[in-house]
Formats: sequence, C-alpha cells, structure tokens
Amino acid sequence: MNKYFFSIIIVLALSGDYLAQPDLKIEPRNIRIEDVFQRYDYTLIYNDGDQPLSIDSLSPSSDYYILDFEDHQQIPLIINPGDTVRLNVILTNFYNITVSDTTDTIWVYSNDPESPRDLRIKIDFFDDDYGNCFGFISDDNLNPLENSKIYFFYYGIYLFDSTSTDNAGNYSKLLPTGNYTVAAEKEGYRVMFSGNTPDPFYAVSVNLDSGQTLNVDINLPQITNSLYSVSGTVIDSTYGTPIDKGVVVIRKGTHTPTLMKPGTMAADSNVYAGFIKSDGSYNVLVEDSSYYFIQGYSEYYLPTYYNTQNYSSVFWQNADSVFIDNIITSKNLFVVRDSSYGGGGAYGYITLPPTEDYDFNGITILAKSLDNNLLYAYNFAKEDGNFYLSNLPYGNYQLVAQKIGLPNAVSNVFNISPQNQNQNALNIKFTLTDIGDGNSIIPRTVQLYNNYPNPFNPSTKIRFSIPNVIASETRQSALTTLKVYDVLGNEIATLVDEEKSAGTYEVNFNAAGLASGIYITTLQVNSIRLSQKIILLK
Repeated sequence: MNKYFFSIIIVLALSGDYLAQPDLKIEPRNIRIEDVFQRYDYTLIYNDGDQPLSIDSLSPSSDYYILDFEDHQQIPLIINPGDTVRLNVILTNFYNITVSDTTDTIWVYSNDPESPRDLRIKIDFFDDDYGNCFGFISDDNLNPLENSKIYFFYYGIYLFDSTSTDNAGNYSKLLPTGNYTVAAEKEGYRVMFSGNTPDPFYAVSVNLDSGQTLNVDINLPQITNSLYSVSGTVIDSTYGTPIDKGVVVIRKGTHTPTLMKPGTMAADSNVYAGFIKSDGSYNVLVEDSSYYFIQGYSEYYLPTYYNTQNYSSVFWQNADSVFIDNIITSKNLFVVRDSSYGGGGAYGYITLPPTEDYDFNGITILAKSLDNNLLYAYNFAKEDGNFYLSNLPYGNYQLVAQKIGLPNAVSNVFNISPQNQNQNALNIKFTLTDIGDGNSIIPRTVQLYNNYPNPFNPSTKIRFSIPNVIASETRQSALTTLKVYDVLGNEIATLVDEEKSAGTYEVNFNAAGLASGIYITTLQVNSIRLSQKIILLK
C-alpha cells in the first residue's frame, strides 16, 4: 500500500509541473469600427497562466491595420503571469474596404498551448465603387517598356496598389473611386510620375469616378550615366525597424534643395526618385556628381529629410546635403509615424509673395494638433494653389506649410468636430520675411541647426529651437544666448541674449567685416550648451 501511495504522489507532483503554463486572454475579444472617425480602438492581452507568456507575432488577415503595443514595446514580447499589455488597433487603409472585408481577424501567436488566439474585427462601412486606370509606358522614342512597375498613390501620398506592364508596355488596374497619382519604374530608366515629371511635387493627379476609365501614359527617359548613386535604409525612428514602402526623392542643392522649374524637360531636371524596397532599402541613381538633398515619403509616416544627426527632419531648413561623387551608401532616413486616424478634412488655398519667382508647386502642408503638439496628416498643394488634407481626428488644429526657399507659413486655428467635420476656405500665406519670433512648431529638444548657406559670404541664417520642457511652473521661458567665436575662443558677436519661450527661431549673422575662416556659433539655453562650425568664404 505504501509503495502505491508513494507512486501516486510522484505522478501528481509531475502532473502539477506539467500543467504549469501560460494562458493568453484577450479582452475584449471583438473590436467594432463604426465609421471613419472611429478607426481607433484597443484591446487588453493578459497572461492568466502561471508561466511567462511570449507574444511571438501578430498576423492580421489584411494589411489594413497599424498594430502598436503600449509604450512601443516590440515583438517578441514577454508578459509575466498576472500582467497585462495594451494592444492599439488603427484601421488605416479604409478607402479600400469592400463588402468582403467587413469582418476580419488578427491572429496572436504565442507559446500559449492554444495558440494562435484570434481578435475579431467588424467594420461597419465600405465602398464598392470602382473605376479603371490604364495606360502605356514607353521610352523617349515611344518604344514600349515591358515589365515596368506601376504604382498608384491614393490622394498623392498613400501607396495604394501596384501592377506591371505587359510585353506591349500596357497596364490596367481596377481602383476604388478617388484621386490618384501614378508613377512608373524600370531598371535603367528614371522614375517618372503622371504628367511625365520626375518630381512628385509636380505630378498631375487624376480623379477616378465610379465606372470611369482613365488613361495615364508615362514616358521613361533612359539613365545615360549610372556611375553615381546613393543608398540607405528608411527607418521607423521609434522602433528602429525598416519601413517597407514609399518614395525617396533626390534634389540637387548645396544649401537649399532644388525645385524643378515649370516646363523643364525631365532629362534636364536636377530631381531623381526611387522606391523603397520590401527590406526598407533604397538606391537612387543620379547622372551628375554634385551635392544633393535626400527626402523620404512613406504612407502613415511624416515626410523626412536626411541629416547628419540621424533624427527625423520634417523641414528642409534642418536637412544636410550629401556630396555624391561615387557609390554613396548608408544614408539612412528616420521617419516619425503620422498618427492620423480620423475622417475630418481641411480644404484651402495658398497665397504666395507678390513676385513671379514662386509658383504653387513644391509646397507641403501638414496639420499640427494644438491639443498634443503632434504633426498629423500631410499633402501637397496643387498647381492652382488649392490643397486638401484628410484623416484628421476631432480636435483643434493649425496648418503648417513649407516651400523650399521660403520661411514656413501657418493658417488660422480651426476645429474638427461632429458638427464641423470639414473646414473649408483655410488660407496659408507665405511671406519673404524671416521667421523672427518662435514659429508654430514646438520642438522636443534644444537644437542648434546647421546654418544656411554654409560656406557663406557675407551673411548666413542661424536657426535654433527651444522645447517646452525647459520651462518650469513659474517660468515659461529660458535664458538664451547665441554667440559667435573665432577658433581662438575670442567672442566676435552676440546675436541673442534674452529670455526666450518655446519655439523655433532664426537670426541673421552678417560677417562683412571679418576675414575668411572657420567660426564657432554657441547656443546656451539655461544649462544646455551646443556649438556648430560655420565657414566664412570670401
């Protein structure tokens, strides 16, 4: 009897260890997305077991969603027994929803014995109106280019779909109704956009209505000199992971990026483009050895310029040029996610300075939330000066516009609400004056940007930023000095010496009475001190 009793105790003990395991629970198990203003929801994933739970992957049935764990935690993710983590779900590609997509599933893979577990999604709206976009892709001599890749950008920024040409250079694609920009790519040829331009700023968009057929033909000039190129990776600045789709634009320029002039032939332009590959890499060929600016666009991310500090640079004033005289590598671009998930729209028009030197092309408009200081949706101004931004959640906003060569401009404050889901007739007015006082973008860190131009003769502009975090409960400003020294440490000039509130500032330094050479600009904000070299070349 004792022998059998002892055996039973061993079996029970082993069974107890064997049964120790993680137990994944999802609450709520169902998410319902009711309309374009309710495209954000979340669920809680918790470990109801007695062993650590490892979330190995998330597998949605479609690519319509942005999935984000709280505090930007990355997979593989360990959840200890009794702990909970929040999973945020944003429906992004809502304009592609059809009746067959109104129910969906996100599979959660883990070391749970019953893995995978499912999170069910119900979408209460869809649109089954389609049209057809077709065209002919050829070289400059109108010879057909087979196996060219064709890309369709919804409202000019969302890479909606793609296809390829047949052996006669033809393509055809059914697309949901909406506004599109078309682009074509083939190895050995320049990337071109609808309207036969290499510059997406100048791309001609088309409106596709239900049942309509639209023709978009594109000619691709051959690249005659492929000795020079630049490559790198486009990276999510929060997670450090590669971004697998988008466009990279290369613009010639040393101190200021180049804008294509209206009527310029593609072969004579200083703008080149390339598409981001599935591994996040890009490689763009250029035909001349020169300085270039690198700019990246990816859907659901804010546009960015390359800079040597390796942080996201939305505005051209904070970018650095790259000298391309060979095969240049590792010029990585860092992008910040565009968190737009609403259905609001902002319509308006641009006012330019009263001079013939400027046109409406090359203007990017972004929406800045006044509720959280984040930048949201962006788009480009049209050739007639009108613009439209979509996907805005409810809240208070101000639009910020940038055009290469001009200071940034802003609109009046407006509100998106259930009673006013679209705001019309918003005006953004550019001026030729310097920025002077702080502009509408509140920076996150103290920054001393590269001066421009650099080298300079005899004057240059110096920009710096002060964040909100330097302010205390009793002080809403910081003691700020900006000085210029020679290489021996002698003070040459004091450009700023006063209290400054949070914002971005720009001052002019005139060195007409100084000798050529290297000088040092030093910014001090409270206890923070930053320095940059500037070069006076007469």
